[in-house]
Amino acid sequence: MRRLVIFLLFFHTTTISFGQNQSDSVKTKFKAYPLPVVFFSPETDWGFGAVSLFSFRFKGEAKESRVSQFQFGAAYTQRNQILFYLPFQLYAKNEKIFSFGELGYYKYSYLFFGVGSNLQAANEELYNVTFPRIRLNVMKLAKPKWYVGFRYWFDEYDITKTKEGGLLENNNIVGSNGGTISSLGLISLIDSRNDYNYPSSGTYFEFVALPNLNVFGSDFEFTHFSADYVKYLGKNKNVVAVNLYGVATLGTVPFNELALIGGTRRMRGYFEGRFRDRNMLMAQTEFRRELFWNFGFVAFAACGVVSKNIENFEVQNVKPSGGVGLRYRLSQDEKINLRLDYGIGESGSSGFYLTIGEAF
Repeated sequence: MRRLVIFLLFFHTTTISFGQNQSDSVKTKFKAYPLPVVFFSPETDWGFGAVSLFSFRFKGEAKESRVSQFQFGAAYTQRNQILFYLPFQLYAKNEKIFSFGELGYYKYSYLFFGVGSNLQAANEELYNVTFPRIRLNVMKLAKPKWYVGFRYWFDEYDITKTKEGGLLENNNIVGSNGGTISSLGLISLIDSRNDYNYPSSGTYFEFVALPNLNVFGSDFEFTHFSADYVKYLGKNKNVVAVNLYGVATLGTVPFNELALIGGTRRMRGYFEGRFRDRNMLMAQTEFRRELFWNFGFVAFAACGVVSKNIENFEVQNVKPSGGVGLRYRLSQDEKINLRLDYGIGESGSSGFYLTIGEAF
């Protein structure tokens, strides 16, 4: 796997507070955590940018209510790549309304190895793409800890360059010419975590049924189903997190919307999309330990498998991964961590990951 290395210009971030409120409901209305970064990868060469995390509560929210957050990041690379991204999670009406998602624009490069579970690293080919992105989830509290609502996804995928004579150019792969993804579906979420940023107890379970239809503006007609379960067990300064995740797709699915293994959150140690197919099952666990001052340590392990058909998952195709990481607490009040992980997969696959927030 190609490695990503990120160097911090400032190891300790600056916290900026705005709008002090003396009422009993909200102590501090708005905090910002700016962080300049420099990064390098074979896909980007050197890149320069900045990210800032903003933490706040809406006016009138109880001080015990969960904190709303959003991040804004921007970067530019030597390969003329551009990244703008704004992920968010917002709580209102004392957590009765919950919305999360992402807005972004990307001019980027990815690696494609083909479709399936038995793919050689020699298949690797680089392709360039630009796309605006909308990820929107809006939910209402139906019962204590249980939200229901809708999900909308949109990508305008414009593939600008592929490898001459490569898989995307010659194999008639669905989506190799780009296209629009526009989907609207249902989401059900049970969330009993004791903290959003660094939970030490509780359960998170998300189920999604997401149709992509021409009537929504999509160039492809398919349905995406996913289930994501996480359990947290904590004692003193130790936390064990267990995550089970599954994806199933029906219809004409473009390659960039197939279930996949790898990335910063699932199956660290593999390039995102190293293995992809119509269906996927994955399990991962992580041990987290708070050390001294603002530092922490983690160790993680995972296994996952992709398959064209759900009934054809095979043990010999399961991919293992594992690794270790360091944490630096940016905010003790909000338990926001800076995450640096090193993951290893099979056949020499490995990678560094640096971002804000836990993997799951």
